[in-house]
Amino acid sequence: MRTTSPVIVLYPVPAAQSALRARIGWVCHLLRIAAVLWSGWVLLSMILSWYLSDYVKLMENFGSALGTDLSGFSNAQVHVFFAGWLCLWPTSAAVAYCVWRLSETFLRERIFTVDAAVWMRRIGIAGLVSVLTSIVWRRVALFILTGHAHVPVTTLLLSSQPVTPPDLLAALFSLFPIALGHIFKTAAEIAADHARIV
Repeated sequence: MRTTSPVIVLYPVPAAQSALRARIGWVCHLLRIAAVLWSGWVLLSMILSWYLSDYVKLMENFGSALGTDLSGFSNAQVHVFFAGWLCLWPTSAAVAYCVWRLSETFLRERIFTVDAAVWMRRIGIAGLVSVLTSIVWRRVALFILTGHAHVPVTTLLLSSQPVTPPDLLAALFSLFPIALGHIFKTAAEIAADHARIV
């Protein structure tokens, strides 16, 4: 009985790349859209909080948390607080930008490469910067909002946890792409060295 040998089809590189792009393209585009929407949502929520907040209620809440009467505050204090808070937004925008660039790298079929690993690591670094600036800002904000009440410095520094569980969770999520990026970058560099040797 005559048998036929199996036919092995070797796809050309462009076809393989097109297939890869078709399978991961929607995920990459979804990531890019989510990053932009998240960054825009953060900015919009900051602006709306500035214009729609009840300043009296805001200061009452701060005062009750500190056990201090914060009445007699000026609108300038609150505006400086919100303006400073708004200045934190670029750190969120940096995270979104790095996610966009990583997704763009994947769309160019450059996945296990040094440049993809670098952008992955930059996502984590931007995330850590965002967490750290947020922690520092919360302390600074207390000084701004209590400047008229002469609250003792020790009360302001010890009034609440400087680092909260959500801060630690955000830092953990930021460390993950840093570690993963380092691993991918090392692997890509070793693979490139082997390819040159061969």
